[in-house]
Amino acid sequence: MQFKDAAYHILQQAGEPLHYNEITERALAAGILTTTGQTPHATMGALLYTDTLKPNSRFRRGDQKGTFALKTEKPDDIETQIKAIDSQVRKTLRKRLLTMHPRQFENLIQTLLDAMGLEETSVTTYGNDGGIDLRGVLNAENLSRINIAVQAKRWKNNVGAKTVRELRGSLKVHEQGIVITPSGFTAKAQEEAAESGKTHISLIDGIQLVDLLIRYQVGAKLESYPVPRLDEDFWSEILESEENDAHPVKKPLPKAAAPKVTFPLPIYAIYKGQTYRAELLNLEGQVRLGEHIFNTPSAAAKTIATTWKQVNGWTFWRFDDPETGQSRKISDLRI
Repeated sequence: MQFKDAAYHILQQAGEPLHYNEITERALAAGILTTTGQTPHATMGALLYTDTLKPNSRFRRGDQKGTFALKTEKPDDIETQIKAIDSQVRKTLRKRLLTMHPRQFENLIQTLLDAMGLEETSVTTYGNDGGIDLRGVLNAENLSRINIAVQAKRWKNNVGAKTVRELRGSLKVHEQGIVITPSGFTAKAQEEAAESGKTHISLIDGIQLVDLLIRYQVGAKLESYPVPRLDEDFWSEILESEENDAHPVKKPLPKAAAPKVTFPLPIYAIYKGQTYRAELLNLEGQVRLGEHIFNTPSAAAKTIATTWKQVNGWTFWRFDDPETGQSRKISDLRI
């Protein structure tokens, strides 16, 4: 190998930054570095240093002088991009919640509660609410009605135990209390809310609030875009069929003829210790499984082996040879 290729191989094995002298020693010891020069260590250091100046370099300089490491490629797959968008939306929502006027925040919470299915929601008189900002009724599928009282605290600092006590003291009989904030709650507030012997108070912090806003699409939209993906199972079946047509499956026994069977032929498969039974309708591969007819054995097998990325139905399904009683793959029928 040339110097940079050898360095890439050594750093890939090491998984950590190495000094160029160490990279050279390991490459020479492994016999993968091709050089006739008298100063391979210096050559390695100079080549790696020069290469890191290029924008498309595979290497980067380490934190210690004279060390080098492989660049970590930024993943660009769809799932990573979606996660990045999701994270950015959540950060923006949290930031906007923290900058809202308290009254606007109360109106937002009312909109969210309406979207969540609360009925008869109303905002109390601003500035004279006695520790309660909103009230509403949760109708539990017409089985029971739960009265809800909410204290909405648009604070940047964590909400303390005093707010929890004030809300509990303002609750009416059979009324449940909730404190909602875009920030968080102190440990004392959490202890107070769950204290035994007292009316339980539910706490919703900024992370939970953002989750609810996204889930019920209040101030956020859930969008979907069609993304084409290759159906590897489909192509595996098609290409395999073509391969089998060009190169017939070898007989499992020397000079054994294809077994003589009648259709529909009872077939079976064992998957995760359970036996599944079906019928092979013809040599073209149509399979009846339950009340459904599948055009290929693989299509029928996929409904069973759901955890497999690919499944070859011609080897997945088996039958009992009517002459020998031997269990055989249905691919033997295509000899």
